[in-house]
Amino acid sequence: MLISVALCTRNRAASLAITLRQYFEQRFSGDYAHELIVVDNGSNDATREVIETCAVAHPQVRYVHEAQSGLSHARNAALAAARGEIIVFTDDDVRPDPGWLDQIAAEFASSPQLGMLGGRVLLAHGGLQKVSYQPSMERQEFAFPASGSFVIGANMAFRREVFGRVGGFDTRLGAGAWFAGAEEVDLFYRALRAGYTQRYAPNILVHHDHDRTQIEQVCHMEFSYGKGLSGHLVKHVLCGDGVALRRLVRLVLSQPARWRQHAGEDCEAALRRRAQSRGVLLGLVAAPFAMWPRAEARAFAAPGAR
Repeated sequence: MLISVALCTRNRAASLAITLRQYFEQRFSGDYAHELIVVDNGSNDATREVIETCAVAHPQVRYVHEAQSGLSHARNAALAAARGEIIVFTDDDVRPDPGWLDQIAAEFASSPQLGMLGGRVLLAHGGLQKVSYQPSMERQEFAFPASGSFVIGANMAFRREVFGRVGGFDTRLGAGAWFAGAEEVDLFYRALRAGYTQRYAPNILVHHDHDRTQIEQVCHMEFSYGKGLSGHLVKHVLCGDGVALRRLVRLVLSQPARWRQHAGEDCEAALRRRAQSRGVLLGLVAAPFAMWPRAEARAFAAPGAR
C-alpha cells in the first residue's frame, strides 16, 4: 500500500518546519510505503527552503508549487501529484501522533470498503481558542444523508477512487475563496451521496497548533465558515438536491435563535454564533449567483490509469 500525505502551506515556514520534523518522528512501522507532498500555495517567505531542506534528508518529500491561491486549489494540486491509493490530508500547523500514519494504514487495510476516514484533533496547548478541533473518543460510522461535518480537515483520509468518482475540492469554497469555508463538508457530502461510508476513528490522533488565541480570530473563522456553508448548500439545491434543500431551510429558520444569548451562557459563544449567522446570511445573498451547477474539479484516476 502506498499512502500519499498532502500538506498544503502558505507563508508559514516556521510552523511548517515543526510539522515536517514531527511528521518524520513517527514510527512508520506498518506494512506500507508513504510519500509526503508539500504544496506551496504561493508563499513569499522561506517555505520553499524549508521543504527542500527536509527533502534532502527525506526523499519521500515532494515539492509542488501551486500559484493560484486558495486551499482547494492547493489540495487539488496535491491530488494531481499524488501516486498513492490512500490520500491523507493534514495542515502546516498540525503535530501528528507518533503512530498517526500507522493507524491510518491499519484502518484502511482492515476495512476494504472504507472510503473516508477522519480522526481526533486536539488543541496543541491551553492558550488556543476551542475551534478547529474534534476531541470525541466515540468511534462512529456515517452514511448518507449524514453531512460529513464531523471530520476536521487537518486529519482526514480517502481512498483515491473517491476522487475518481466525485471529483476534487470545489475551488469556489475554502480558505482563499470568497465562500471561505465548508470545502471539506462539501466533498464528504458528495462522497456520502455517492454511496461511500465515512468513519471517525479516535485512534487517528493529531494536535492542532492553530494560531487563534483571540475571540476576534474565531469570529472571523465562523463568518467565513457561514459563507461557505451557504454556498455549499445552495450549490446542491440548484442541482435539485432535496436533502440539501431541507438542510438549507432548517439553517435559515434557525438563524433568529442563533442571535439570542442564552441565560448563563458565555458571551463569546453568542459572538461566535452571530458571526457565523452573518456569514450564512451574506452567503445566501451571493450564492444563487456564484454557485451555479458545474462539473466538480477534475477527477483523479487510480495510479496506472493516468
